[in-house]
Amino acid sequence: MLYSIIHKISGLALRLFFNRVSIQNRDKVPDKSPVIFVANHPNFFMDPLIVGSCCPRILHFFAKSTLFDSRLKEFFLSKLNLIPIYRKIDDEENMGKNEDSFIKGYEILENNGAFLIFPEGISMGKRILEKIKTGAARIGLEAESKNDFSLNTSIIPIGISYSDLVRFRSDIMIRFGEPIYLKEFEQDYEVHEAGTVKKLTGIIEDSLNRLTNYIQTDEIEDVVEGLELIYKMELMTELGMELDNKNDDFMTSKILTDVVQWYNENDPSLVDQFRDRLNEYMSLLKRLDIRDEFLDPARQESRNWGKTRTIIFLIVGSPLFVWGLVTNYLPYKIPRLLVEINNKHSAEMASWKLIYGFIFFIAYYAIGMILFWKLTADMTLLALFTLSLIPSGNFALYYSKSMVKYRQHLRFLSVFYKKRTIIFEIIKQRMELLQFIEDSKNRYLEAQR
Repeated sequence: MLYSIIHKISGLALRLFFNRVSIQNRDKVPDKSPVIFVANHPNFFMDPLIVGSCCPRILHFFAKSTLFDSRLKEFFLSKLNLIPIYRKIDDEENMGKNEDSFIKGYEILENNGAFLIFPEGISMGKRILEKIKTGAARIGLEAESKNDFSLNTSIIPIGISYSDLVRFRSDIMIRFGEPIYLKEFEQDYEVHEAGTVKKLTGIIEDSLNRLTNYIQTDEIEDVVEGLELIYKMELMTELGMELDNKNDDFMTSKILTDVVQWYNENDPSLVDQFRDRLNEYMSLLKRLDIRDEFLDPARQESRNWGKTRTIIFLIVGSPLFVWGLVTNYLPYKIPRLLVEINNKHSAEMASWKLIYGFIFFIAYYAIGMILFWKLTADMTLLALFTLSLIPSGNFALYYSKSMVKYRQHLRFLSVFYKKRTIIFEIIKQRMELLQFIEDSKNRYLEAQR
């Protein structure tokens, strides 16, 4: 009962929090047979909410034991199908209790159920896939072994990719991978249990790497992000991809990530060269407070019409913007301030924004509706008022972003006319960076033949 309620509420909250939720390959999930879902874990308890809301199966969740630190929490979380996992870093003395948790996992699979586990065992808030733990493989293979490999259990990897880990109204992509059927590991497991667990864990890790655009090390994260900034759109256009297609966007980021990782393994000096050039270019942009996109001719082809259209939009849309600001600003701003005050880790920020935001938006809307009713006592007007709340808030957010972008563009024009020499130098650096990227791309393609 509680699970069903929270499932519906979290689904609604996520749709409001994110601008676009893209789900791929959900049809790969079997309707009835036992399933172990394994997913990367970049965003604290936002990740289980996302997977739970988009998965067609009722899920149980393996979660770190520290969440169960009171009787009330233990009762509440158990009603939400959470099962504690005792980690060495949290409580080494109680790791023996994991056997009870594993038994619950066996029972779920034996009853054709499904559960989710995050095999990284930790949420870091970075674009890095941490080393995969063996828990999912161990539970799945042991459950099958206890039942003579007759359960038909599959492990389905899930890749979770955020356009921005903390920003409200960002985009998210959930990709279900190909099922890994444990029946195929029966003979290996009978001969060598530990080796088979390790082998299966490696397969899970490879699958998650394919389903995410995550990098292998911290050292190259800045390089990947730089490429996404100045070259991603150009590459998408070159490959014939749609700029507004989230799958195409993901695949392009994946290509860039894979190429940088290849160079980091085969020619790290070239990665260092690019990083030095990129840092110099970015420092100039930062010093002048201008954006890279204003230096990209491809994005400025229709700027005159775009500028005119923006001005008209800002003028015509200003009344609706004011209405959206009045009805949404406080519940939008307060969660951000609370997260900043409490110094939340980057992996937790979006989750707490969602929780605080849901509470404050509901309370603020309720108060607004009560006050509006007292002022008008008109049911029709109240209905119109209520229906306007969320759309006007979304519009106000879009309007404010357009206004900021237009103001930045005006600043760029001001800088351009006052400091043309420096701007031309920056443009020259950008062109040299693009040529460097193009040469590196051709070298990579030659090496792959």
